[in-house]
Amino acid sequence: MFKSLKKLFGSSASNSTSPAQSEAITDEFRQRVKAQSEAKVLALDGRVCDWLPLLDIPELRDIEAIRGRISVVNALINISFQAPVAVIREWLTTENLLAHVSPEEAAILAKKDEQLTDQELTNLRWNLESLWAMMWATQMVHELDPVKWCGDNMASLLPNLEKGEGNEKLAKVQALRPAAELYQMLDFYYRLHWYCVDERIHGRAATVSESLVYERRKALEWIYSNQDEWDTVEMNT
Repeated sequence: MFKSLKKLFGSSASNSTSPAQSEAITDEFRQRVKAQSEAKVLALDGRVCDWLPLLDIPELRDIEAIRGRISVVNALINISFQAPVAVIREWLTTENLLAHVSPEEAAILAKKDEQLTDQELTNLRWNLESLWAMMWATQMVHELDPVKWCGDNMASLLPNLEKGEGNEKLAKVQALRPAAELYQMLDFYYRLHWYCVDERIHGRAATVSESLVYERRKALEWIYSNQDEWDTVEMNT
């Protein structure tokens, strides 16, 4: 019934581990991270915008909210792989996850399979990259390389709804990466996103996928600021 998530993209992620960052997020730290992010964008043959502001001090979500969001996104992605909506809705109900469903997701779950639009299915499929970013943020995977799609090991780390698995795998997710490490990654994707948008506006092709960068940045922004709702995460560049 469900197609394997592993077959969607051919490229796999390596398992190299970056050291945890425990440094305080001071103004000096934020300026240094900005310079590091710009250097990484330039190394990808991108361009930078010096006047992009520094990120605010984080107001991170708690691990329960993030675990719930990962669980919901993982379940809904199955719909884009031809899982019946009713099956996914029942699974979310059984696992007591409906409180983590966003209004837009609730609207999808209220539909019959034949009522889903191609755009809705496409959006659900792209959530793979948002999910991968959240898996990185919760230490489930080791890297978030913008030139690599979500890893071939992704499906093995998540509940297999086709096989009737519950949410036990994700119940083991207990901690976020340090705030400074999350800051560094979000700052990089923020500045990389500006480059992608600017290339598109001027009719040029970016060296990385804008959709991949967008989805990952969205997930990191949502984790970073507990004021944003999933459906309305601020994505200005």
